[in-house]
Amino acid sequence: MPATADDARLDAAIGKALFERPWVPAPSSTRANDGLGPLFDARSCSACHPAGGGAGTTALDAAGRPQGLGLVLALFRTDGGGDPVYGHRLETMTLPGVPAEGAFAVAVQNGRRFPHVESPGYGPLDPATHMSLRAAPDLRGRGKLELVDDAAILALEDPEDRDGDGVRGRARRFETPEGGSFLGRFGWKASHPTLAGQASEAFSLDLGLSTPLRPEPWGDCTEAQTACRNAPHGREGEGEPEISQAIVGRLVVYLRALKVPGHEPDTGGARLFAATGCAACHRPSLPTRDGGTVALFTDVLLHDMGDGLADPAGVPGAAAGEWRTAPLAGVSAMLERGVGLLHDGRAANVAEAVRWHGGEASGARARFDALGPAERARLIDYVSSL
Repeated sequence: MPATADDARLDAAIGKALFERPWVPAPSSTRANDGLGPLFDARSCSACHPAGGGAGTTALDAAGRPQGLGLVLALFRTDGGGDPVYGHRLETMTLPGVPAEGAFAVAVQNGRRFPHVESPGYGPLDPATHMSLRAAPDLRGRGKLELVDDAAILALEDPEDRDGDGVRGRARRFETPEGGSFLGRFGWKASHPTLAGQASEAFSLDLGLSTPLRPEPWGDCTEAQTACRNAPHGREGEGEPEISQAIVGRLVVYLRALKVPGHEPDTGGARLFAATGCAACHRPSLPTRDGGTVALFTDVLLHDMGDGLADPAGVPGAAAGEWRTAPLAGVSAMLERGVGLLHDGRAANVAEAVRWHGGEASGARARFDALGPAERARLIDYVSSL
């Protein structure tokens, strides 16, 4: 029987409850809620994405430690793997009986944020492991990117800069077993073609919960972390994930239903946004397969943003300085909550974020700097209202 609108609303309501649910360790009397950890960064999705929005906080205390949830420490090697002992993430929480991985603090130098691990629980990181901060992104409306056809995204590519504007965006492609490729649409580095893939990674790394796409019940624990590997897990049966496909599916329905953050139109601000070149990457809208549009202010492409914003190294498919164009829809809510902008939360406002733009965005930044005070203020107000 085909799904009805009522079915979709019910699935979205269940998905919302799952998004807000605090997960608990296994074994517990509430089998549907257990499986947390053994290593994790939060107990619920909403802890880092309040109301589906961006990072709960990116603020640092006087010692450089994160004040609450919203910033995580990614660990990676140039081959795309994680640290051989700590995995792909330094998880900052643990369950009783499982040694903690440690905590991290951030040194700020000339506005840049440099993380370091404090009291590493399993010894030093491998010398080949790189670290980079990641702020929890706004999720509202992002699910609509699945409705954008590949051809519409590929039409925006210009890796050879044929038009000479200095902007050379390219799509990140993921090969499929059947041949062909998917385009990355989600994540700071366009690392996921689908919401289900992004959600499954979050379940694994943030909560330590397994899914059909990430079936390891111990989450990000490596073979070197034997206590973590041997801790109780929340599987119903051998070989079954802690989070079933039905749960992932309902969470995805909820994420797809989250509305694009609205804003008051300012035609003068929009004209300045286009004239300075901001709209070359932050496309105000993209066409969807059903003939509509999704207004997120992104082109979903990777762009080289220069050394100032670069990671310590690249990974297969994305160079150190390449970032997917971050959607600007929802910036106003981030600013209202005092959440920092950019991938590591370093920019306190729109002007600071713009001035970190280099590489392919150098021309747009120069035109922004060349604006008179009144026009610059109007453009800042426009972006800050999105």
